[in-house]
Amino acid sequence: MPEGTAYDEAYYQANGQDRDRPALRLYDRLVRRYVRPTRVLDVGCGTGHLLARLARRTPADGLEVSAYSARLARERSPRSTVYADAEELPAGGFDGFTAVHVLEHIPDEPLSALLGALHRATRPGSRGLVVVPDPAGRARALHGDGWLGFTDPTHVNLKPHAAWVDFLAAHGFPVERAASDGLWHFPYSSLPVPLDALRHGLPMAAQFLAGRLLLPPGSGESSILVVRRAQP
Repeated sequence: MPEGTAYDEAYYQANGQDRDRPALRLYDRLVRRYVRPTRVLDVGCGTGHLLARLARRTPADGLEVSAYSARLARERSPRSTVYADAEELPAGGFDGFTAVHVLEHIPDEPLSALLGALHRATRPGSRGLVVVPDPAGRARALHGDGWLGFTDPTHVNLKPHAAWVDFLAAHGFPVERAASDGLWHFPYSSLPVPLDALRHGLPMAAQFLAGRLLLPPGSGESSILVVRRAQP
């Protein structure tokens, strides 16, 4: 995984993600519906908001390379173990995992090593929820070079949806179900934000309220992938 020093207090102040934002409620519901773990690992757990949500219902641990983030994650989810190194993960210790906006931060070579460690740490048939920005999606087309995925300099691995499907399958995690998060980073047009949200955001809102994967890949900001850990 990349150097943890990049993900310090200044990083979270700049992107506003050190909060329990609404999207985490959706991811928590998707884990319960599609992953259904008895022990789950939150890969790249950051400052621990999703980890804490997962731990309310299921034993949950985290993996986080940033010492700053890991300290906050341990405070927010005190019953969880937060690992600093993927090589420390217990073999076969988990039957589910999440990697929510994590893989795009890691170049292919270290990412391959991380997926190898994750394969060892999960049992055959385990499922995972993976969320990554989609540079081939509709949001990128509407926002152009101002697309949200381009604004974070730590996004060093922006693959389109189809490339992620192939990459994950090649590393032992074939995709079982694929969807999109929809359009939510308004505005996407010259309309006032409330009108633009009505024009573009209703499918996203319907998926959020349903807690199900309803939107087709490529129709929003990010890809949402349910993967299954293949046999050795």
